[in-house]
Amino acid sequence: MTRRQIAILVLFDVVWALAVFGQHSTVLWQALLTALMVVLATGMRTLALAIAVSGVALDAVLIQYNVLSMAGTPSAMPLHLALLWLGFGLALAACRKRMPQSPVTLALLGGALGSLGYYLGERFGALELAPTTAAGVAIIGLCWAVLFPLCRTLFSALAPNPLGGKS
Repeated sequence: MTRRQIAILVLFDVVWALAVFGQHSTVLWQALLTALMVVLATGMRTLALAIAVSGVALDAVLIQYNVLSMAGTPSAMPLHLALLWLGFGLALAACRKRMPQSPVTLALLGGALGSLGYYLGERFGALELAPTTAAGVAIIGLCWAVLFPLCRTLFSALAPNPLGGKS
C-alpha cells in the first residue's frame, strides 16, 4: 500500500472515533479530516462517492424503518453519519485492490464487519438498534452482506482497469 492509502485508512479510523464519541459536537473536525482524505484520494473519488451514496441510502432506509436511530435525529440523516460514509467510501476505495474477489467471501466479510461496527456504535452510545440489539445487528449484517459485493460491482463498473482505469 502507498503512504497515501495508509494515511486515508488511519484518517478514517479517526473520523470513525469522532463520529462515534463526538457525533454532532465533532462535525467540524470530521469535515476537515474527511476533506483531507478527499485531497489524498486522487484517482479514487468517484468510487468513494458511489460507496458513500449507497451507504447513506442504506442508513436512511434503516433510520426510516426505525432499525437505526440516533439521539436528536428521529427521521433524518445526521451530518456526522453522512461524513462517516464518505470517509468509509474513501477508505474502501483505497484498499479495493486488496479486497477478496469472491462474492461469498465479500458477503461474509461485509456482514461481519458491518454488524460489528454498528454494534460497537451502540455499545459506545452513538446509536440505538431496534427492535432489539440482536435483531438490529442481524438486519444490518444482512444489509452489509449485500453492500460489500455491491461495492465490488461498483469498483468493476467505475474502475474496470485494475491499474487505475476510471477511478
